[in-house]
Amino acid sequence: MKYCLGVVALGLASAMRHGSNLRTQKVDKSPKGAYRQVLYNHQNVQYFAEFHIGGQPIMGIFDTGSFELLTRSTRCTHCKNPTPAYDHTKSDSYINNGSMVQHVFGSGPCVSMLGYETVEVGPMTSSNQAFWEITDHQIPVMDQAKFAAIVGIGPAFGFGNKEKTLLMSYGIEEFSVCLQRESGSHGYLTWGPVASEETKKADFVTVDSLGTHHWTAAMTGVFFGPSGKHTPPKGVKPICGSDKPCAAIVDSGTSLIAAPTEHLIALSAMLPPINEDCSNLHSLPTLHLTMGNGHHFTLPPSAYVMRIRGGQMQANNVWDILFFKPKIRKMNVCMPAFMAMDMQSDEGQLWILGMPWFRYYHTSFNRKNKEIHFAKAGAGCEALPYKPNMTAFLDTNAADYVPFDVEVESLIPPTLSSMLEPKKQPNGKMMEVL
Repeated sequence: MKYCLGVVALGLASAMRHGSNLRTQKVDKSPKGAYRQVLYNHQNVQYFAEFHIGGQPIMGIFDTGSFELLTRSTRCTHCKNPTPAYDHTKSDSYINNGSMVQHVFGSGPCVSMLGYETVEVGPMTSSNQAFWEITDHQIPVMDQAKFAAIVGIGPAFGFGNKEKTLLMSYGIEEFSVCLQRESGSHGYLTWGPVASEETKKADFVTVDSLGTHHWTAAMTGVFFGPSGKHTPPKGVKPICGSDKPCAAIVDSGTSLIAAPTEHLIALSAMLPPINEDCSNLHSLPTLHLTMGNGHHFTLPPSAYVMRIRGGQMQANNVWDILFFKPKIRKMNVCMPAFMAMDMQSDEGQLWILGMPWFRYYHTSFNRKNKEIHFAKAGAGCEALPYKPNMTAFLDTNAADYVPFDVEVESLIPPTLSSMLEPKKQPNGKMMEVL
């Protein structure tokens, strides 16, 4: 997949090989059946869970948009640590490698050092698991985030990296992510089979995952329209038509929905003005899209409208905020929950379906078959039968017309990662890659 630098900056991958240690990796425990892990909610834009590395409890986001395990480290002496950072001096199981790389996320770059540790998630344990200590970073959200680690659960190895990912080490071929819809509610990550279970197969629809490094589906026919119809209103030309298809990365580590600038401009022409006091959500249209082999999906206003309470932002209008061009002032307004991002893939222009997606669709990822499965998400994140016509739950659920509240400073831009050789300025500090 090919990426282009856009409104949200992302790095390009350069292949590299890591040094190797004489070590034997051991999986001490693998899940028997499926293990359901709670994802704790912060401001509806960060979902994190506890795991242990070298016996130390660390909070991390479990991110389908990246591959490696990175954790904030006490080696970074100037880093702010609102939650505990990993300290290699407190571990008897730490093995040093010393290879240094620069990971580049949508949030910013960081310099990381390779090592090996015992990593435990619930009942699962992997000894000598490859991980990266963040020794320097320019990721503003990490200075105040509720998480200290990014746990990559992408489908394959990272760019140029042949170290086993955590999914590989645990022998996990299928896992699921779902976030409860009620504002402030938690989510769940299920390690193990859900969609492939005989009793649940009929509830899911399946699309092929096209990306080598990301969970990516072909996407066509994006438009705003009535909830009960699969065709666009008269005079509306869908985005991502059959002549110019798109691709969508399904990413649990991105706070909102990200789309190309030109697509957001086209969508804005289909969308009536959103009242800043949020009073007209009941009259807003439904977002329609098709993925895979003709599977139709819908998202109600609560999925694409957010309410910022007390945010420190200023803009001439809500679209300035959408394109990340704000200044500073107090706010309490509703606005579109989109991020502008310009990236190109072999399958077409790229979208990212972030956290709002997982509130409405219980999503199961299968590494072995390179498939993504979707079911309707129930109130408690249980997988309910997918129905192409979702009118029943859109039109009768008042929560679908209530915006979710967010804290601007906590928003996580796309966490798709790549790796570059670290770049230094003459003073020895890391050079910003933007």
